[in-house]
Amino acid sequence: MTAWFGLPAQDLLRGILGGPHGVQVTGTPATGLELFLNPSAQAKLAHFAGLPLPRLTTMLPSLAAHHSRLVDDEARRAAWYAPCEAWVGACPPCTGRAWRHGQTVLVYPGAAGHVCRRHGRWLLAHAERPASIALETLPEVLTAHRRHAALVRTHPWAGQVVALAAAVVWSWQVQGWRSETVWQDRVRRLAAVTGCTPAAVVPHALLTYPETIAVARLLGDSRWQQRLRATTAAAGTAAAATMLLGEIGRRVGRPWLADWLAACARIGPREAARTDPLQRWLLTAADGAGGDVLWTVHQAAARPAEYSDRASFLTDRRPRTLVEEARSAFLTGGWEPMSWPRTSEAPHP
Repeated sequence: MTAWFGLPAQDLLRGILGGPHGVQVTGTPATGLELFLNPSAQAKLAHFAGLPLPRLTTMLPSLAAHHSRLVDDEARRAAWYAPCEAWVGACPPCTGRAWRHGQTVLVYPGAAGHVCRRHGRWLLAHAERPASIALETLPEVLTAHRRHAALVRTHPWAGQVVALAAAVVWSWQVQGWRSETVWQDRVRRLAAVTGCTPAAVVPHALLTYPETIAVARLLGDSRWQQRLRATTAAAGTAAAATMLLGEIGRRVGRPWLADWLAACARIGPREAARTDPLQRWLLTAADGAGGDVLWTVHQAAARPAEYSDRASFLTDRRPRTLVEEARSAFLTGGWEPMSWPRTSEAPHP
């Protein structure tokens, strides 16, 4: 709106919400990418737009969001804070005409919306310019996304299921599966399309996205959960684990996976028991637990925070360390668990 009128955002905001008592605005678009309004200011905006507030919030769902630091009183109050949810830049081909210099188009991708299926692009978090990755050379990622979207539609705990699956696959990486040939081939293709070095691509979640979704679909299958319980009751946990690992290996196209993981567990049984989220899940599923308990990820098995930073993508071409390179190529679109500032007023991501 401000771009069309040629006004600074703050001036238009005060013009819309102004009145005999004025409006109190905290922060600027430079200190937080999203604008939050208290109920009094929301009502004034609806009056200005000539629409009932419920209709306006239907079209603009984030307008109804309430920030804990924004005072709810009779005075009209507005504040610019960091978004409360993970966000990405909108698909550049879809919204190209809306992108303006310094005026970005940001969206909440939701659980599985970080891929534009129309244009086959993986959307990235960049607050200053369009940024996405073309997936023409990574068809397995598009296939995984279709399955991810279906899981979100049909499974009540889809987000937690995928979070657990991400921890499972991460545990394989830290046990020494980084040189696995399928991943190495994907690293080369991903490095080619992004322009990053192969070493910078390795830590990022897009590399293992297809395997993560394959594992999530299996873990979330209630029929398989029942089958594991029956096997545990009849033959013990070890037999159930062997059966589960064999099926995972089949689904991710690694028939050797069960033997490899079993060997890792024999080499370091204590470490495996502490960091293997799949083993913990199997014991929980065998007990018949459900809901949040079934999908809990132990902190020791979580993906390290440095691999979940929502850093911008290729912001400049200056020489950077390997860690900086990895962070600047962050490829996750919101489906992986990450800490997120929900109450603090902070610079934009």
